[in-house]
Amino acid sequence: MTSDDPVNGPDQATGHTDPAGADVPGPVRISYVGTDRMWAEWVGQQLGHAGLTTTLELWDPRPGQDLAESLRAELVRADRTVALFSDGYFQAGARGPSDWSAAFASVGDKLNRLVPVVVGPCNVPALPVPLAFVELPDVTEESARRLLLDRVAGAAARDGRVGRAGEFRQPVRFPGNSPAVWGGVPLRNINFTGRDRALLVLRERMTTSVAAVVPSAVQGMGGVGKTQLAIEYAHRFASDYDLVWYIRAEQPTVARDDLARLAQKLDLPASDDLGETVQRVLDALRQGIPYRRWLLIFDNAARPADLHPLLPTGQGHVLVTSRNIDWRSSAEVLEVDVYRRAESVRFMRRRAPHLSEAEANLVAERLGDLPLALEAAGAWLEVTGMPVEEYLRLAETNLPKLLDQVPVILYQREVVMAWAVPMNRLRNERPAAAQLLRLCAFLGSEPIPVSLFIGGQGADESPVQLPAPLHAQLRDPVQRGQILHEIGRYALAKVGHETASARAQTIQLHRVIQGVVRDLLPREQSEELKGTARRLLAAADPGYPDDRATWDRYAALVPHLEPSGAVHDSEDPAVRQLIINLVRYLHRRGEFAASRDLGRQAAKSWRLVLGEYADELNTLNVHLANSLRSNGERDAAREIDEQVLDYAYTQLGPNHRTTVWAANGLAADMRQLGDWRGACELDRDTLQRCRRAFGIDDKDTMRAAHNYAVALRMMGEFHEALELDQDTAQRRRRQQGDTRQPTMLSVNNVARDMRECGRYAEAAEMQEVTFAEYRKLYGDTHPDTLRAMKNFAVSVRKAGDYARSTALARESLELHRQRFGEDHPETLAATTNLANDLRLHGDEVEAKARAQHAHTRFRQTLGSRHPYTLIGANNLAITLRLTGDRHARDLDELTWSAFREVLGEDHPYTLACATNLGSNLYAADDPGASRQLDQEVLDRSRRVRGPDHSYTLACATNLAMDLRAIGERAAAHSLELDTLDRYTRVLGPNHPETTAATARNRQDCDIEPPPM
Repeated sequence: MTSDDPVNGPDQATGHTDPAGADVPGPVRISYVGTDRMWAEWVGQQLGHAGLTTTLELWDPRPGQDLAESLRAELVRADRTVALFSDGYFQAGARGPSDWSAAFASVGDKLNRLVPVVVGPCNVPALPVPLAFVELPDVTEESARRLLLDRVAGAAARDGRVGRAGEFRQPVRFPGNSPAVWGGVPLRNINFTGRDRALLVLRERMTTSVAAVVPSAVQGMGGVGKTQLAIEYAHRFASDYDLVWYIRAEQPTVARDDLARLAQKLDLPASDDLGETVQRVLDALRQGIPYRRWLLIFDNAARPADLHPLLPTGQGHVLVTSRNIDWRSSAEVLEVDVYRRAESVRFMRRRAPHLSEAEANLVAERLGDLPLALEAAGAWLEVTGMPVEEYLRLAETNLPKLLDQVPVILYQREVVMAWAVPMNRLRNERPAAAQLLRLCAFLGSEPIPVSLFIGGQGADESPVQLPAPLHAQLRDPVQRGQILHEIGRYALAKVGHETASARAQTIQLHRVIQGVVRDLLPREQSEELKGTARRLLAAADPGYPDDRATWDRYAALVPHLEPSGAVHDSEDPAVRQLIINLVRYLHRRGEFAASRDLGRQAAKSWRLVLGEYADELNTLNVHLANSLRSNGERDAAREIDEQVLDYAYTQLGPNHRTTVWAANGLAADMRQLGDWRGACELDRDTLQRCRRAFGIDDKDTMRAAHNYAVALRMMGEFHEALELDQDTAQRRRRQQGDTRQPTMLSVNNVARDMRECGRYAEAAEMQEVTFAEYRKLYGDTHPDTLRAMKNFAVSVRKAGDYARSTALARESLELHRQRFGEDHPETLAATTNLANDLRLHGDEVEAKARAQHAHTRFRQTLGSRHPYTLIGANNLAITLRLTGDRHARDLDELTWSAFREVLGEDHPYTLACATNLGSNLYAADDPGASRQLDQEVLDRSRRVRGPDHSYTLACATNLAMDLRAIGERAAAHSLELDTLDRYTRVLGPNHPETTAATARNRQDCDIEPPPM
């Protein structure tokens, strides 16, 4: 017996009297078995609320302990003992009904202190005297509460005269309830035995943490039952949670996918961006919306650093299982070792009921109390009825030969010993079953759909030739059932009907046994089985990684890549194509780092066998460069793209698709590295070649047109970019529909082009619709959504709504930080945009700080002459001038000079900076110099942007002020009237820029960094 802590009693006296003078029962002990802990907590809570002092006591008599003495000791320690009766209660200690009846009879009149409360199915042994039972199953919570209080607290509770004790730390749910959401948790192990103390420790940690989640970690070597302990915890305490969710945590990518699947259960909007979906789930759990009490199990976690970004905070609970000792520094760790001997004996007698206690003890001793080994031994002994001595003799006879084949660590020795006997029989009597187990050793340790081996329902032939006789027998439903039955009954693998994502017939081999199987096989056979496993995965390739409908199927393949060696297979073209598709799939899901890592691993292996420029390696490298670029590794991406393009252009020809892909990638690299001129020239050439080779409606041609429009926009050719984007958007709509990603990218860019052409109101209206559609389809933090949001915020500002644009820009910056981090170019672009909003909204202090930060970090991360750095300098100089900072003029002069060299004299950004420099000259009381510069800029701007563009009008407004300052009033008046007329016609009379021009205020030209 184990005594728990007192539960919510106001004192520890043997009894007390209420204010009315009525006698109230003294302390109450609640006796229960581990499986009924939730009932014990609920009963304790109800009695505590009625003012009684209660103590929970685990009923756990040791085998061989005198039952009558244990029962007597329990009854004398309290005025009342509430015993929670269930089958488990009477099975504890391996005592039969006659033992119990004798124990009940031996305690004499103390039996009257016993209050039997039935909480589950049970056959109560004969009692020497009748006792009043409380039966709680199959009644409502309110009825259960009343029955309990009537029996234990009596009249005082009925009359309401019992004082109320303090509330529980957290209200305990009625054990009859079930979680609203239950996902991925494996079925409960009906043979689970022992571990009650470990489960109590976990429960205590879970229920006493406050303020924030402190992860609890179950740590121990393989085979000790960490996963089974977590599964039992989930089932045992399920009624106390609104949501229970199981996550396969061995590989971070798989863990993120499992966590993202919870979004649907939380009624969260769907998103194509896995990172966005995960963040939404974490936010919902943190906020407790819609469920406050939740349990997340991260099973078989590797490094804490990989998992920490996925651990939620809030009022729920996190349970991690791991073999990694590093969890000791980041979680409350519960060390789990092999069974205690009493637990081993109890488990063996439960698994194989015909065993005597001595026989169970002998098996436990020989197998080192290792649960995984005991499971295999128990299953064998139960199915075969073989005498224990014979089983151990067979196991030990096989062991030396097996150990000669492979070195094993200490605890694996017991696994080999227990596994060898049934595996030998299976190999002799059902060879196909042994073949299937060996094949599973080279796939992931998660449940494997049997359809992977047979090609799905309705397939006439297996997609891959399996070893005989496995190939034929798996195709026959009857023989397949027999194979799985044989494997399951010997407990060599877990055979079930459910995976994390869908109901299906599955087989799951424990990772420890997988390791033993792999190590015991000859190298040649291992390689053959690995090859078969890889071909099975390749045959399951959906083939369309850009199609959202295939993403669940791709996610299901990821856990099997490493054990099958698929990443390093450079010989099978189908396997190579699978890896390429998975790199693309991960990139499309926003998993840039995972996509990069997979691509790098494969490229390194393929290069050794295929050579530097094999076709598949070139294709892989193009997609690897995309992942590197998206992950901010611009130089590495450029190096790869240049190598592929050089080879493809000379060896495959300028019109080969690989050449085109590499050229598109290299141009993107050049844009990010600041070579906008060179990128534009390359994109122009690529589009021309695509049109000639593939036609204007080809997908690669449309991609090249999209990229060239990006380059045109960066080079200030806004009208040409608009025309090209409109054409591409129309073609993509016809081919792919309105909501496919390429179409939406083109539509988003059409709105951006409109704004740059000065059509502010149209751009804002169009962008609002596009942004809403992005949010709906992709979520808030998908890179495309963030691009659309940033674009929308700028359009709203240009349309004149500074309050709304400032709010949007502030939200945009926060989301960019979450998605990309502080120093990503897109985040810094969002920062300088917010600075522009703040300046126009009247907060020049914060505007200056934001602008300085963006410019400094642009310079440090991209270099002093990168266009983004120059854009940041231009925006900063405006705020410096308005706040009276004397450095504004110097910064504008340097920036204007750099713009002319980097982008050209007539680039709109160069002209915008020159306009601002003119205002600095005017502020320095040099209207003659400002007049000369503003006249030159106005002439260029009319030619480049057009006479009605707002930036042209800004320059005209400033020039009119210059003319007035130097005494040319007639010219100033004429120019001013023309400019105000154009402002009113283009932007409207109430637009802030129209109002500022009317008030004869200098106009500023800020710049939005265009997405690269």
